[in-house]
Amino acid sequence: MRRLPTFIFGMVVGGLLLYLALNYHLIRANDGLHLVPKVSATLSDTYADLRTYGPSDFLNHQQVVQALLKSGQGDLLGDAAANSLKNELDRRLPAGK
Repeated sequence: MRRLPTFIFGMVVGGLLLYLALNYHLIRANDGLHLVPKVSATLSDTYADLRTYGPSDFLNHQQVVQALLKSGQGDLLGDAAANSLKNELDRRLPAGK
């Protein structure tokens, strides 16, 4: 009987984590972590790191883009696009020129 409270606690924590994963995106941006409500309750795109997103990633993860725009945090998309462009230029241009 000593393990029953631990089991119930684990079920409650697991249920809470599942609820959060179904209803929120955890977005990693240059300025930290953001919890953004999802447009539809699915397990897809629960975590997104916008620091590494390129143009094709925005097309492949449209639910993240819609959720950011709907929640009024569309400025994170602009920051990610500018960061992507800067990284691509740094990669293609030789250093020191």
